[in-house]
Amino acid sequence: MAVVHLWGGLTQYTGGLETIEIDAPRVRELVIALTTRFPALGTQLDDLAVAIDGVIYNSAPYQRINTDSEVHFIPRVSGG
Repeated sequence: MAVVHLWGGLTQYTGGLETIEIDAPRVRELVIALTTRFPALGTQLDDLAVAIDGVIYNSAPYQRINTDSEVHFIPRVSGG
């Protein structure tokens, strides 16, 4: 199962959990599984970037996740 890491601001929606193991083939299914397990997450993940095994994606619903992947939901960084 992939290990999902949530930044501190999201732990209030997961009962304090910072890491969660989830089996999902793509980010889209991962988000569905997370919001099913933790309904309070709701749309909190919509505005976040996703890093899969160290590669950051601003839009990643169809990115594949391996069973041994590390997935991080992180605030998007913008510059100007």
